[in-house]
Amino acid sequence: MKFIFSFLLTLISLIVFCQKNDYEVAKKEFENLIFSSDSIKIQNIKNEKFEKIIDIQEYYHPITRSLDFDLKESIYELRFMYSVDHILRGRGVRIHLFYLGGKDIGKIIDYNQYENEVKQISSKISNEFITYILKHNSFYNTKTNKDDFIKDILNRKVYSDGCGYEMTRIKKIDDVDRDNIENSEKYIEWMKSYNPELQMWGYSEIEKLLKKNLIELESDELKIYSHIKKRNLVIETCSGCSFGIFEKVF
Repeated sequence: MKFIFSFLLTLISLIVFCQKNDYEVAKKEFENLIFSSDSIKIQNIKNEKFEKIIDIQEYYHPITRSLDFDLKESIYELRFMYSVDHILRGRGVRIHLFYLGGKDIGKIIDYNQYENEVKQISSKISNEFITYILKHNSFYNTKTNKDDFIKDILNRKVYSDGCGYEMTRIKKIDDVDRDNIENSEKYIEWMKSYNPELQMWGYSEIEKLLKKNLIELESDELKIYSHIKKRNLVIETCSGCSFGIFEKVF
């Protein structure tokens, strides 16, 4: 009985290892292509030939948009398929490409996370990215680095008061209550984010407090507040059940 139990345990371990290994090989193959390709090749990724990746499904290029200080971002979403013991498996990804002065300076791959799974992110950021980081820190009076940028830009926060079939109102952002003067410092922190959607959430919360004369902004905070409105970036919004709408707010 002990022998049978040990054999089954070993067999299960080998199956789990092989499944993980198959995925890791496909993932590595996918990353090699993304990190060595320009936007044109990525746009035509469905025509690429892979060894472990069987197919590219649900390919979607939602937006190319300008961010602060001449940085441009392109976002792609897709699902790559691979085989585990002749069973087709898939993994969704969201790819962010960044350009400064027309030059490719960074790529981030954000893998869809399944239940009880550690978050998977792969990135390739050039040293030239520091130019953008320094400008951000100078203007917003922050002390951030490339790791902060990656974490911030992937913190996806669709900006809208009514999402879903029932137009449910969003009451909290990152566990922070909206419409609460006690959270005004947090709203100001959102305005200093790299994430344009989170910046917009910060702006709208501060705007409501200003209209009620509940707060006053320092000169540097007012500069950021005015900058967000004047800049008027394209951001991700939703309308009812329609998600992934990119548009200007103002």
